[in-house]
Amino acid sequence: MPGKKLLALFCAVLALSIFMEAFAVLPAFAEQDDASAFHFDENGFLTGENPEDEFWFEDSENGLWQYASASLAVTIRRTREPSEKNKKRIKESFIVDIHASPESPLSAIMTDPYPPNSKNPLPGRRQDKPTVLLEQHPAVFAVSDDMYGLRIQKVAGGKTRYDFPGVVIRSGIVMSSKTRNSAKKRAWPNMDTLAVYPDGSMKAFVCDAYTPEEYLAQGAVHVFAFGPVLISDGKINEDVLDTKKYRTYEPRVAIGMVEPWHYIIVATAGRPTSKYLGARMDWLAQTLYDLGCTEALNLDGGGTTCMAFRNQIILQGDYSSKKLRNVGSLIAFGLMEAAAGE
Repeated sequence: MPGKKLLALFCAVLALSIFMEAFAVLPAFAEQDDASAFHFDENGFLTGENPEDEFWFEDSENGLWQYASASLAVTIRRTREPSEKNKKRIKESFIVDIHASPESPLSAIMTDPYPPNSKNPLPGRRQDKPTVLLEQHPAVFAVSDDMYGLRIQKVAGGKTRYDFPGVVIRSGIVMSSKTRNSAKKRAWPNMDTLAVYPDGSMKAFVCDAYTPEEYLAQGAVHVFAFGPVLISDGKINEDVLDTKKYRTYEPRVAIGMVEPWHYIIVATAGRPTSKYLGARMDWLAQTLYDLGCTEALNLDGGGTTCMAFRNQIILQGDYSSKKLRNVGSLIAFGLMEAAAGE
């Protein structure tokens, strides 16, 4: 329960009606007197005079988490339903609706540059627990990303762990540039990209559409590389609908854009042999499309999958593992450091 004891949905948020239509599994909460004192606009931002600068609510039992300020609105809904394949197994998904702004944009939080004494230490290369990363960079909402740090980590002989780290940019810094050839048959992951721009827009591309320098010339702030592209120019990538190619049910994470500053994140938990089923790639793409996304990219899933609300982990993709997998970076919204003026 939140410290402010606010037990209500802020029903003005347009995204909630979308969720109820597409995922009608949770009843609406009754409004409480203390919540009625808050005022929200059509995007869920706080507007006018309010008792506090922030509104937040969490109900892990029923799978609902919400946050609102004058510049950021986040709603997370968890759904659980029997699998169509096996009624004894559960399909669990987290649908996150985010209205960001220039004051609260998508941010990348990373481990400190590593190795510290090298000629080119890079943030995100060192891997650490997500909880440690969040302790260092508190955020309203955070989710696992493309796991680029593992792909640029040096191993024996000065080589990296992967032949193709992909075109990766974080906060205007080029992390890697070597990517796959889109004209050839691509192995998993195919290193397709999603660029994030200062105007709040996102655009999905095939892996070798642009060089890092070309992305920077366009003004890209971040470029995530994993893939495949799920949606581009408002159309689902037909390749991901091929259930023979993408047939397995796994923990998934994907991010999409409805319009500039309005994003949807979908994540699922579970392995093919566990109680929780996970999801196939075609379901992931169709879900993002149904929620209005015009651009979307699949990020690193599996055991990497994790999600946090106000620095508390609310999703671990692989529940069979006792520990969260180490990461070098996370996608975050609402950095608490920035909110505190640090």
